[in-house]
Amino acid sequence: MKSIVAALMALAISAPAAFAGEIADHAAEAEKALQAGDGVGALEKFRSAEEALWQAMPLAVQNVKQVDSAGGFGIYSERANHIYKPGEKVVLYMEPVGYGYGSDGLGNSQIALSVDLTVLSDTGEALGTFEKIGSVQVASRSHNRELFFKLDLSLDGLPAGKYKCNFLMHDQNSTKTAPVSTDIEIAG
Repeated sequence: MKSIVAALMALAISAPAAFAGEIADHAAEAEKALQAGDGVGALEKFRSAEEALWQAMPLAVQNVKQVDSAGGFGIYSERANHIYKPGEKVVLYMEPVGYGYGSDGLGNSQIALSVDLTVLSDTGEALGTFEKIGSVQVASRSHNRELFFKLDLSLDGLPAGKYKCNFLMHDQNSTKTAPVSTDIEIAG
């Protein structure tokens, strides 16, 4: 009887580890390396966990901001409001995550993203859809995770009023897409 209880306890303890998956396995290896005093090895194992997570996750866009300027990842000046003068450019800062990596043919990994836009009136009427209004391509020897996407929009011709801008980001290296929305107002 004791052997059955011991076997069940062993199964109960080991079951979460057995079903944890690749991400948790790499993270556990990172923890072991760190406990052994191997910080560089721990970071390498942790990056393997991050890579597995990145490949499994959907494309998403975080930290979407209307900005006055953007010069790099996390380097932007957020706009005070969402009200624009007629003809004024709308500048968006976005941080995509979960994108795939292709090859540039020169031994580099390549990130390639594009964005479509649909402009809606304040009543929800679609006023127009514009495909591939912006794109970014980055070639690197590593799988960069800190990427920003700056989009300059010219919405000339829109009359005064409130609008919703619905974006659809496309990963050119996979079939992943991610929706993003922001509201703007054209002053009268």
